[in-house]
Amino acid sequence: MNVGTVFRWKDFPDPRDGGVKARWFIYLGDSGYLSQVLIAYPCTTTSQINHFQDGGDRRSHDHYLFKKSPKSPFEEDCILDFDEPPHTPRKSSLENNLSIEEKGELDEQTLRMIYNRVCRSRTYSKVILMDIHESFNKAGITGLKKPK
Repeated sequence: MNVGTVFRWKDFPDPRDGGVKARWFIYLGDSGYLSQVLIAYPCTTTSQINHFQDGGDRRSHDHYLFKKSPKSPFEEDCILDFDEPPHTPRKSSLENNLSIEEKGELDEQTLRMIYNRVCRSRTYSKVILMDIHESFNKAGITGLKKPK
């Protein structure tokens, strides 16, 4: 899986509520092969747009709307909430997982925007931000500010 890959996990086991449901993700990289356990950093999106509208419980969150279109890998409107932490599964749980379907990749400009906004988020640790920075560099997306 490449940095910027959009995928749909058909039966994602959500650890927050114990339920299982389909989720859209954007792959931001991993912890690198020198780590003891290779951790992936996919960030999830939500199709529950009403939470981000006036009166919604996430209206003040920094977010970005991906609109469904013929050029978009998303098959429905989805919001990336930068105030939500990434999921941190073992990379091996993503590889060859029959419940995961890759839908396409985001362009470099969109990935740069995501990186910059993730770096401003308070929900990503410095370690994760450094791993994502390294993953972007390895993918050829260079010149990004190192996380502080």
